[in-house]
Amino acid sequence: MDRAAQSLDDWLASPKAQRRTRQRIEACGANWAQGPIHRRFDAAMASLPDETPETVAGAISAIFADDTWLDELIDTLAADLAHDSFFEPPFRAMNTDLNRGLIVYEDHRVTIAVGATPIGQLGARKSGPRGATSVNLTGRVAVFKFVKAGGARISLWEAPALGADFSGASAGACLRTGERQLADGDMLVVDGRRQSFVIEHARSSLLILHAEITSGQAPVRAEFDSTSGRYLGCSANSDSASRIQMLTTLLRKLEAPQAFAAIADFLDHEDFFVRWHAMRELLGIDLEAALPHLRRMAARDTHPEPRRAARALLKRIEADLNRKAA
Repeated sequence: MDRAAQSLDDWLASPKAQRRTRQRIEACGANWAQGPIHRRFDAAMASLPDETPETVAGAISAIFADDTWLDELIDTLAADLAHDSFFEPPFRAMNTDLNRGLIVYEDHRVTIAVGATPIGQLGARKSGPRGATSVNLTGRVAVFKFVKAGGARISLWEAPALGADFSGASAGACLRTGERQLADGDMLVVDGRRQSFVIEHARSSLLILHAEITSGQAPVRAEFDSTSGRYLGCSANSDSASRIQMLTTLLRKLEAPQAFAAIADFLDHEDFFVRWHAMRELLGIDLEAALPHLRRMAARDTHPEPRRAARALLKRIEADLNRKAA
């Protein structure tokens, strides 16, 4: 047995050692939450004159301009890991298609993360079935600082703004507006409601500070094809909308007719895509009971997207019912 395996076996066999590790993790988390860096973040957010995305982005840009706090954080985590090889940073993980990192600060306005983009991961994504031709608008304003830029070259993209009245039929096209060669320390503010960027090439891995601003976010995030600029689809931007969609789908798959009335309540949800998702799940639970709701959506929904989809689906269902009756 090698040394690492033996060390793991010893740790697993020792409740005392595991307790020491947990205590070290908890102490690190408490020290960070109560420490000067976190207090600086709190103070910057508390002193905002307003909570518009632009104001929040300005405060975050000032925090990112002096990133010596990142060195302090890395030194602290490295010291804890040197003392205990089973230590884990007391932060939620951030995992996207490009970044793997840690969320070091969050409140109702912003999430700040430290992430790395491994060069191998970037290459794998670019060679994937859609990765090389996918452009995503997050629906949120974001601030990036490329602490280590890895010699990256990025392409810049812009599309019509994702507003509350967003519709796939009127999404327009996403167009490439230019390129930028990144250097260590460069900062980039991206209005993800209408802008995006794609890492086209890098010589080495990237280390990125990334702040995503939830204030003023669009209701959806959207994906476009970079070759044609064509709109491909959208998804919910809020956690609550995503949870509603997930839970209503689960209830339909569990064949839970008693949940029909609860799901029907979401037909009045403020987000049009949640209303349409709920409608589809109701049809899957009880077609006959859902038809009156579908007719109302086709006639009166305030957003053109579900109204148009409901009309098309209603036409197909009624034609099918007429054929069966004949």
